[in-house]
Amino acid sequence: MLDPEYLDKCSDQLLALIDELSISLIGDIARRIAKTKHITDTAKHQAHVLQNAGMVYQDAIKRIGQTTGYIDREIDRLFKEAGVKNIKNESVIYKMAGMEPKELHQSKEMQQILNANLRKTKGEIKNLTLTTANKAQSAYINACNSAMLKVQTGAFSYDKAIADAIKEAAGQGTEVLFPSGHVDKLDVAVRRAVLTGVNQSAAEMTLAYAQEMGCDYVEVTAHSGARPSHALWQGLVFCISGKDPNYPPFSMTGYGTGEGLCGWNCRHNFHVFIPGVSVRAYTDAMLQDYDTKKYEYKGKKYKEYEVSQMQRFQERQIRGTKRKLTGYDAGIKAAGNDEVLKNTLQQRFESESVRLKWQEKKLKEFCKQTGRRVESARTQVHAVLDSSGNIVGFNRSVAQKAVWANKRYQKVENSSIIKVSDKQFGKKIGKHTKEYGLNPKSTKDRQTMRHTILDIVENASEVRSGEWRGQAGETFFYIKGKDVVVAKESGEFVTILKGGIDNVRVKNARKR
Repeated sequence: MLDPEYLDKCSDQLLALIDELSISLIGDIARRIAKTKHITDTAKHQAHVLQNAGMVYQDAIKRIGQTTGYIDREIDRLFKEAGVKNIKNESVIYKMAGMEPKELHQSKEMQQILNANLRKTKGEIKNLTLTTANKAQSAYINACNSAMLKVQTGAFSYDKAIADAIKEAAGQGTEVLFPSGHVDKLDVAVRRAVLTGVNQSAAEMTLAYAQEMGCDYVEVTAHSGARPSHALWQGLVFCISGKDPNYPPFSMTGYGTGEGLCGWNCRHNFHVFIPGVSVRAYTDAMLQDYDTKKYEYKGKKYKEYEVSQMQRFQERQIRGTKRKLTGYDAGIKAAGNDEVLKNTLQQRFESESVRLKWQEKKLKEFCKQTGRRVESARTQVHAVLDSSGNIVGFNRSVAQKAVWANKRYQKVENSSIIKVSDKQFGKKIGKHTKEYGLNPKSTKDRQTMRHTILDIVENASEVRSGEWRGQAGETFFYIKGKDVVVAKESGEFVTILKGGIDNVRVKNARKR
């Protein structure tokens, strides 16, 4: 089973690479638009555009070739991570039932399922990126022709028409045109393909695992804002074969169809359920709570799904502004000695820069008011260019980053400096848990809080000894930033203090 939260974020590192590819494509188009001449001479203009249109296509193919290896490696990493995570989650349930769980490498069938879906998804994304090359070419032609019409009608000066053309190309240059006529941004199409591929791979593996273990039941995951047709079956337990009259048949979910469970852009998955052993992960009360409007923004209440969509909309606006900035910047550099054009593009660049800062500030404030995080995974990856402007790498290998993060996490989890038991998350630190925006009654949040405590202890920048109320003997203060964990000399956890560096006892200990 892969939970909806994981499926929502799993493609972020891949999308960061796609964003960089998109920015490079827009820069290439803008450079050629800025060099457009003979805009008032129709014949010469058309000849120039047609000649450069072929070059725009070749530019795009070249950029795609420069990034394909990185994109493929990230897809490999993502599918392997998801496959291992899925089987690990399923194995926990089998182990609880006293059965002997398996690992991914122990099942040829599950490995074949994973590899087949991996190959299929890679093929889809390759087709999407190649389609973008065609769209980049048409975006260049349309933008240049639009600029010519604006100048010839006398409605716009040459420099403003070129600036508008760059803006137009920035919006259309990284789109994907489907056979149906539907148009999407490249990152949207890639995200949908990866989400569907990873989800379907996990689903097929779970069913194969269940068949091997002789289990005939599954529980479907649930999340806020599910489509009305999906809300009917999310969070419920089903009989896979449909033979048990006490449970609805699995076919009711529409699994195997584009509109059903694990279909197009669906974040629902499922895990094995063993009657008499398993306990439902989603109670009726939890499912009802998903429809509660509990997030407030500007005096109005929203559902979780609604605020997530509002955040995504703002993030798309920011990415759109960044694409325009890329186009204007590339145009400025390509303008050469044309000071009029250069000044116009510089003014546009400065105006969009102000807009970007405002958009980022607005998003930050929105996240602060609604208690959500400003997502940064897609903004932390940047292309590395050589002296000729070719993409020769990225600032950090995504795979290495994932390995490093995993090692750091495991190091913290295996910390033996202090002992933190689940029983200590009651009234003892309940109020401090809430200070971190967590619920001490939630199993998941208690685990998050435990990791936060161990992280402070394991990576403390300062450790001091002193006294703590109600504690006999010496206590230790583990300080990281402004937060402090208090523990006994024996290693027994006492409490955690957000902003505890200003606590009187901590200050006294630091004076020693």
